[in-house]
Amino acid sequence: MHLRVILLLLSVPALAQPARQDTLLTSFALEAALEGLTIDPEAIEELAAWLDERRQDPLDLNTASAKELARLPGLSLQLAHRIVQYRQQHGPFTSPGALLQVQGFSEALLRRLRPFVSVRPSRRPVHLGGYVLQRLDYYRLASSDRDPGPPIRLQTRLRLHYGRLKTALTLENDPGEPFRWDPDTRTYGFDHQAGFVAWHGTGKLRQLILGDFSARFGAGLILWSLPAIDSYQAPTDAPLRLGTGLTPYSGTDEIRYFRGLALTVMPAPTLTVALFASRRRLDARLDTLPTTRQAGVVSLPATGLHRTEAERSRKGVLRANMLGGALTLEHSRGALGLVGYVVRFSHPLQPTEALHNRQAWRGRTARTLGFFGRLLIGQTLLQAELGGTLGRPPGLVAALSGPLGRFARGTLAFRHLPARFVSLYGDPFDTRSGSPAGETGSYAGLELMPAPDWKLQAAIDQHRLNWPRYGQFWPTTGRAHWIRLTVHPRPWLETYLQFRYDRAEQRTEVLGPAAATFETTAPEHYFAIRWHGLYAFSTTLHLEARLEHVRRLRNKRRTIGWLLYQGIRWRPLAGLQLDARLTFFDSDMGLLLYVPEPGLRYSMGLAALSNQGQRTLLRLQLRPFARLLLQIRYTTTLTATAVRNLRRTWQFLLLWQIN
Repeated sequence: MHLRVILLLLSVPALAQPARQDTLLTSFALEAALEGLTIDPEAIEELAAWLDERRQDPLDLNTASAKELARLPGLSLQLAHRIVQYRQQHGPFTSPGALLQVQGFSEALLRRLRPFVSVRPSRRPVHLGGYVLQRLDYYRLASSDRDPGPPIRLQTRLRLHYGRLKTALTLENDPGEPFRWDPDTRTYGFDHQAGFVAWHGTGKLRQLILGDFSARFGAGLILWSLPAIDSYQAPTDAPLRLGTGLTPYSGTDEIRYFRGLALTVMPAPTLTVALFASRRRLDARLDTLPTTRQAGVVSLPATGLHRTEAERSRKGVLRANMLGGALTLEHSRGALGLVGYVVRFSHPLQPTEALHNRQAWRGRTARTLGFFGRLLIGQTLLQAELGGTLGRPPGLVAALSGPLGRFARGTLAFRHLPARFVSLYGDPFDTRSGSPAGETGSYAGLELMPAPDWKLQAAIDQHRLNWPRYGQFWPTTGRAHWIRLTVHPRPWLETYLQFRYDRAEQRTEVLGPAAATFETTAPEHYFAIRWHGLYAFSTTLHLEARLEHVRRLRNKRRTIGWLLYQGIRWRPLAGLQLDARLTFFDSDMGLLLYVPEPGLRYSMGLAALSNQGQRTLLRLQLRPFARLLLQIRYTTTLTATAVRNLRRTWQFLLLWQIN
């Protein structure tokens, strides 16, 4: 089989040189800072916007808090606290290079963060900055009689900042959604609109947001409005979450954000108070309740799609009014805080009597309160959050992380969410899916570096789901084992070998007396082995390859799958970059193979592949001018089943940087 090639998503040359002030090179530095992150695309977009602002107005290492420093990619919460402690014990930093005196800091991390930090506040003249972005995705097979809209995703974004004032607007239509003007469903051309006007200060009033915003506090048990993708790729850092508080929102996730007024004040240097009020309309499916003969909410669709008549009829029919706040007391060794909110719905929530809904929230008003804290004891970090909705049992998440000798780090995490626990807006680490409920689990992560060029990472995650959840009639258990050995013998060569073994229980049917069938659970075993390699011929040519084999045993039936891809990244000129990838796969129809792919503008896509076939990806990035970015991405997926199936997608992005 002739192998072809793809390239790395992010540029290695940007890591090897100091950031300059022209837009092109600092954009490469921003991409390098985001390399390897596995958080949700919405959070990536928010982080990229924040880093772009820090590129123009760097963080002052002598005044930034541990919470602000921990937002920098690659900087762990423990390391952020050590920076604050170091400057308190030894005085202010004289240059960014002085960070190497902090235990745990490396040359590679310094190169990654240097464009975004400084030792004194930037005194550059105030000027208008931001960008205008236009994106269009065309799906050849996405349109049908059922979906009357065109088979395209259309997205327009405007983001501006002038001094401490920021504003943004996002307009989007998903594939199949008709472009229409319908005030009854609050649709004005584009199906989705999001935006804000925000002001950031340095006095007692730190932030004021009018419009859309997200809220993330503590460890995510009570309030974490933007989703996060939990990953074993950073086993010692994955369970540790540091809420960024209230942040302006102008993304494309149509569900998990708030709309209204939010402010953050600091009445004392160590005390932060956040207050917010939101009034939003949510998608909901209404039905007449048999007990009251009134309309009630039987389900809350979370796709954000409004293509068909049925989907459009559910848009914005449920009003959610919310009042909340959080109080955080900061210290160089940690923080204590509480967060709470009251939300009232215009119609009572009344899920169906299906088994998996038996413990779901019901009613018109929910009141939630949580307590969170973190404490740095030497080099060991303890983090915990306790809370829940009043009238239901509370939940608990906790994590302990720190060094194990000179060359190792470890993390232990625990979560206990009783069957009747409810958190309408929570998203703590590694819950199975959806709102956290009915789960108990423990987690252990290890990172070992026996030599500078060798890294061994491992994680074990065990969970127990209390019935009834996901249609199960009995409690179910599962355990994931993950281990990766990475070798980086030369600056131009890196490779890793990864193993994963999962054991869980799945719902199934068995034969009983008189040929009757009964619901039960049966064990499922999943095994995967992966080899991945990166090779840089030069600063202009990079190669990447992956070979993966997976097996699954369910109900005494074994399915096998494998995947192979090769790619190339070619950058012949400073303003021209080409990414290409060819993927071959072969699996059972019910066994999906997931492949991360370079998307458009900092984002990563996740392709789900099954059956037998091949997938091709081409991405062209062109900067004809320093402020103009053009990206074209083309993908095809060909499956060779009984019926030949070819899917094609074109994506175009045009961005004009305002400086």
